[in-house]
Amino acid sequence: MKNYLATLNYKNHVPPGSIYRGSGKFDFMVDDTILIPTSIKEKLIELKENADVIYKKGGETTKIRADLKKEGKPIAKNEDKIKGAKG
Repeated sequence: MKNYLATLNYKNHVPPGSIYRGSGKFDFMVDDTILIPTSIKEKLIELKENADVIYKKGGETTKIRADLKKEGKPIAKNEDKIKGAKG
């Protein structure tokens, strides 16, 4: 599984289990068999499940679920977001 932080194309479905990180950015997981989801407008961060960086846009500081899990922090502050996010 890969963890993405990205902005999505207009009028696309938000991937299941996504967490909104503000400023139009969504944190979501994608299976390794899919090269890159078609709904992505701009890829900001791409991490492996163990938080190894594959791609990071310059200046992007938002923490996403793979980083937060590695640090032992909750993946979201809102309990509903945590329940909806699988992985």
